[in-house]
Amino acid sequence: METDKELESRIDEILMAEKENKLHRMTKCDYIIAAIITAISLLGIIGGFFL
Repeated sequence: METDKELESRIDEILMAEKENKLHRMTKCDYIIAAIITAISLLGIIGGFFL
């Protein structure tokens, strides 16, 4: 029973934070930057095999 109360309180905290916009969400620009960094690192790894 103790874990149920703890779980409910954590869920309530998350819901309150969402309502107050305290949780940071990734924007479209953040996803584009992450994709570019991933592509460059993959090119570096693939290029390393051919050197």
